[in-house]
Amino acid sequence: MSDERIIMEKTRIKYISPAPDPVTKAKGWNVGYITITDKRICFTSEDKNEETSINISDVSEIDPKMNLGKMVLGAARILPICYKDKGTKAFSLISTTPEHATNLKKILLSGASSNSDIEFVCPFSKGGKILLDKQPTRGKLQIQDNKLYLESEWLGKKQCEIIDLQKIDDFEISGDSAQGSLTLKYQKDGIVISTLITAEGKIISFLNQFIKTAKGISDEQENIEIDDQQFMLLQMMYTSDLDASMALEMLGITRDQLEKIIHTLVSYNLLKVSAKDEVELTEKGTKYIVGLMKKSIEGV
Repeated sequence: MSDERIIMEKTRIKYISPAPDPVTKAKGWNVGYITITDKRICFTSEDKNEETSINISDVSEIDPKMNLGKMVLGAARILPICYKDKGTKAFSLISTTPEHATNLKKILLSGASSNSDIEFVCPFSKGGKILLDKQPTRGKLQIQDNKLYLESEWLGKKQCEIIDLQKIDDFEISGDSAQGSLTLKYQKDGIVISTLITAEGKIISFLNQFIKTAKGISDEQENIEIDDQQFMLLQMMYTSDLDASMALEMLGITRDQLEKIIHTLVSYNLLKVSAKDEVELTEKGTKYIVGLMKKSIEGV
């Protein structure tokens, strides 16, 4: 591994690699260690007599939804890895604590995405207006500490765009397995901008998974219903600075009615009260209102 960059070294886990097909027939969990580099995922048995490895380039899915039957080990979490083994679809299974599984998933997604060839446009839009004169830039993708690094070189000069994934307001993917795109929307210098990333479909899928895992977003959406006034308040808070008097005037309601609306939205965890007794959008609230605004524009 002298020519490989080690991302995680010799972490203790239970594993089955490779797992039989169907995986529900897998038996005999091995106790050992996992090492992840920028090129391979290595499994080593506790007695060091057995070692298997997966090339990062062969990984097609990480933590896919699949039927694992009765394989759950107590409170453990099973993390499947899907890859190509001599042209055939294969799986490896990792069993560890839920907390470690989440961290391990992020590391695997980061390793599978980093060093990928991409094209990006930054910014792609500014203040809601698409910048048609911006041309795509070819470069490399890196992920580190919940940040995306979009690296490029032009006329011998290296450039790097850094995007903090914890601060993005919205993201959306499109495309297919051959080619996909990811649009990230966030605020920069008080203006909402977006960055467009285009890459191989599976890289876009890995990025989508990484962002959801890093931000704690579940694919299972909570069913929340709000009325028109609650929607308008969230929309105004997202698009501009707003104080109580402005909210009362724009919504045409009394202070008691405003307090009831705020109380309801706080109970949904869409708003929160800060230490200064000010009300602000939560991350969940931002994601929720952006999704509703998008549906409203699309006429869904």
